[in-house]
Amino acid sequence: MHKFYAYAVSTAVLLVVGWPATRDLRADSFPLSTYPMFARPKARVAEVTSALAVAAGGASTPVPPSYIANAETMQAIATLRAAVAAGGGASLALCRAIASRLQAAGVQELRAAVRVEIVSGRVDTIDYLGGRAMPHSRRLHARCDVKREAP
Repeated sequence: MHKFYAYAVSTAVLLVVGWPATRDLRADSFPLSTYPMFARPKARVAEVTSALAVAAGGASTPVPPSYIANAETMQAIATLRAAVAAGGGASLALCRAIASRLQAAGVQELRAAVRVEIVSGRVDTIDYLGGRAMPHSRRLHARCDVKREAP
């Protein structure tokens, strides 16, 4: 009887351990995840939405997440995407909110901004993130001025 119990427990443990191998590899759920978001090939070209602080001379710098939503990068990206998806009015409202936050910016590039632009661009992700390329195309969703108080 002791051997039977040992075989039964061993078989049950092996079945439980081997069970995930029988699941669809695209399945992503609790308690087991195959992390499909990292396992699937990604397109090399992607659309990126961002907010830019533009200086009087035309030079632009990306607006940090804390001026868009909060310090979380993914929440800033989600905020930008949601505003763009909601249309021009929402994009302009977000643009104005960012511009008002830039009024008190402590970073020189942001302090020099005269306007904010919310744009989407198609980029080669590898080259763009490596600093070797600019967006292939750019679509302007909103543009607004950064109001400065007279000294």
